[in-house]
Amino acid sequence: MVPTFCYSEPKVFFLGDSITHGFGLPEDEGLINQLSNWFSNNDITVDFINGGVSGDTTAGGLERLSWSLTEDISAVVVALGSNDVLRGFPPEITKENLSAIIDIAQSNKLPVLLIGTYAPGNYGQEYKSDFDAIFIDLAEEKNIAYIDSYLKPLLDEVSKGKDVMHLLQADGLHPNLNGVQVIVEYVFPQLLKFLQETNIIE
Repeated sequence: MVPTFCYSEPKVFFLGDSITHGFGLPEDEGLINQLSNWFSNNDITVDFINGGVSGDTTAGGLERLSWSLTEDISAVVVALGSNDVLRGFPPEITKENLSAIIDIAQSNKLPVLLIGTYAPGNYGQEYKSDFDAIFIDLAEEKNIAYIDSYLKPLLDEVSKGKDVMHLLQADGLHPNLNGVQVIVEYVFPQLLKFLQETNIIE
């Protein structure tokens, strides 16, 4: 009897909050589906698992990560922190949670890509500086890949004095379809590089 071998495409688990989840958008317009489309359009087969939960904090992500990492997961993308800011969590708590998340993934021998986030200025400059530094510091300490905030391309436009409301939903916080497309265009080449450098894809 000839043995049958099952070859499956790599699976990348996104641990995130509302932007990862696709808050306020039909499923096919959300970030994970749009990223999947970009990879498919470039003839790259990757299965992206949407582990985004709207409103989730780093503590919530830490609680649910272990049971989310099935044996067929190939890599983990961590995009949490914005809800910690909204709740005024101390930066050291956010860093501890993210560090533990990364440790769990690495203990499962999974490469990790960390996506940062920025604190607004309303908590004071010291808080903002401490919070913003969490992500780059962790990337260096844990020797993992790093991408600036999902919203960096939008924030860059704001810094140039441009209006980005046409890229946001009515709440002024979450991207609409056009905003998601801008984010995907920014994330795609960096995510592709991460997957290639970690041999998840060729």
